[in-house]
Amino acid sequence: MNTIYKILENVEVKKVGERQYEFTASTADMDRDGEVIDVEGWDLKNFKKNPVIMYAHDYRTLPIGKATHIGVKDGKLKNTVEFPPEGTYEFADIVERLVNTGYLKTESVGFIPRKWEDGEGGDKAPRRTYTKQELLEISIVPVPSNPNALMNAVTDGIITTKQFESITNKNLIDDIINAPIVDLTEGNVTKPEETDEYYRIPVPGEEGKHTDHKIRTMDVSKDKGIKGLYCIEDKKIITYMFDKDKWESMSECREWMKEHMGKATKEVSQEEIKDEIDYLITLIDKGNLSNDVKDSLQYLAKRIPGSDIPVEIEPTVKENLTVQETITYQEIREAIKRIIGGKSC
Repeated sequence: MNTIYKILENVEVKKVGERQYEFTASTADMDRDGEVIDVEGWDLKNFKKNPVIMYAHDYRTLPIGKATHIGVKDGKLKNTVEFPPEGTYEFADIVERLVNTGYLKTESVGFIPRKWEDGEGGDKAPRRTYTKQELLEISIVPVPSNPNALMNAVTDGIITTKQFESITNKNLIDDIINAPIVDLTEGNVTKPEETDEYYRIPVPGEEGKHTDHKIRTMDVSKDKGIKGLYCIEDKKIITYMFDKDKWESMSECREWMKEHMGKATKEVSQEEIKDEIDYLITLIDKGNLSNDVKDSLQYLAKRIPGSDIPVEIEPTVKENLTVQETITYQEIREAIKRIIGGKSC
């Protein structure tokens, strides 16, 4: 049986030490799927050999912490999460800050069921009870309503808009996990095709490589009507699907793919630019740089308003940063590097 993910909501987190927090990972209560996990049936042996804590089941990134203790207590599976020392991993620092201030307090367990009993289901009786299950990993996760709550953390000055984006963008992995599995004969598109609802175009080079893999659908852009067929094993989109209500032709879809596939940078608002430069200046302040350089950077940061109005740059730094309505993070980094004479930042 495949890995199952279960989210436990509406629980409190207890701070038990410096950068240490006690979470409740699982209980014996019936969940929204009408299922129950017997807390006495947890097999923790393999998890204890590598007790890493992830964020949103995103295995492409580094762990954000480790479970220093895990076990059944008071009829609940509880674990103590210890975050790495501050400054070791910036993303882990962001998550720790949100946990410490109460904006993040939810965990999700990933497990393989070994034994279970099916029931009749209903409002009071579970449709399935897992009696033996092996814990694979634990992730701190946002719940569906959490992005709105996290936005309050920006307003309250707990995190910046850039850090908010880094947290909420990782919700993509939840969309992948919770999306329905596509029928494999339908999911492995090997050539462009047109259905009643979509233009379906495979990613070049991925044709025929995922025949025996599990494929899920995911939203790439709801506003633009773009979905993707995502290969779970290879962790990549293998086919794009364009809603015919929003796209007029196959050639228009191809143009979008040509322009957007493989892009490492993105367009950002003036507020995000300010956050990026503030962060870079914090790093630069730790370096051995001249006062003239620091003054120029401080001046540049102060010139960026909290709106999406294009910024006017003075001649002293204008040659290093082309003014436009939007600008990418990479362009900001390159501009800063040119200002400081090629020094890496």
